Amino acid sequence: ESELIDGKAPTGAEVSWVAKEESYFFKLSQFEEKLLDLYESNPHFIAPESRKNEVVSFVKGGLRDLSISRTSFKWGVPVPDDEDHVMYVWVDALTNYISALGYPDMGEGSDFSKFWPASIHIVGKDILRFHAVYWPAMLMAAELPLPKRLFAHGWWTKDGQKISKS
Repeated sequence: ESELIDGKAPTGAEVSWVAKEESYFFKLSQFEEKLLDLYESNPHFIAPESRKNEVVSFVKGGLRDLSISRTSFKWGVPVPDDEDHVMYVWVDALTNYISALGYPDMGEGSDFSKFWPASIHIVGKDILRFHAVYWPAMLMAAELPLPKRLFAHGWWTKDGQKISKS
């Protein structure tokens, strides 16, 4: 709620609240110092500098544990061993970076061993937090290597309208 501007998301999108529901949480709060250490020890991890400053400021503001599942609908990727929950689509989208490479097969000659970690992730500015905060923390939790760099571009537009998030 603290990030809303005149009751809207920073992008200007309308916000609607869901009634309270059961959820699984990722312990993001445990990664605040590790993420700040990453940004400090790797000053070029996030580019451009303005986006890095945005991320560092967000993390320094304190991280709260992050809801990663829902029970109010049934479409989506089910949480293993709990059919009542589905994962938020962004959790599945982020894990696709490694599952597309055959993870958990990390053996010699595997696509994962050939192509991970990514040399650079190029993302739109409106999904920067997912890629600069949540994804690195999840990889740290799994003890997997992080992408080497992250570049967040501005919005791509056509006829003055935003056309892409990634």
